[in-house]
Amino acid sequence: MSQQAPVQQGRPPAQPQKPPPRRRSGGCILWLFALVMLVISLLGLGFLQPAKLAIAQEFIVGVTRGGIRETVETTSVDSCIRIAGSNDLFSITRTRRVTTYNNGSTLELVFSDPPLPADCR
Repeated sequence: MSQQAPVQQGRPPAQPQKPPPRRRSGGCILWLFALVMLVISLLGLGFLQPAKLAIAQEFIVGVTRGGIRETVETTSVDSCIRIAGSNDLFSITRTRRVTTYNNGSTLELVFSDPPLPADCR
């Protein structure tokens, strides 16, 4: 019997490793852009129309409190009042919004317009 050399299973020659395919970051940039635009628009809304921003805040708070049961809004004018440091008479428009939630808690917001000179005769 002749001895045969053991047959070695040869490996294929080493191939250079390819780097993993590069992911495109377009979707991430798009979401980041949308988030930045949302923040900027909410800031603008807060400065230009705070009453509208308060409605969104009431809704968000309402989610954690079981929903909004009732919202009552009243507007009044405080007329012929003196402001400290001035002898002139002014009138101030105030809007008061009381929101009652389903768990019994309430949120009261008061918005005041800038004082306007009043004609109190």
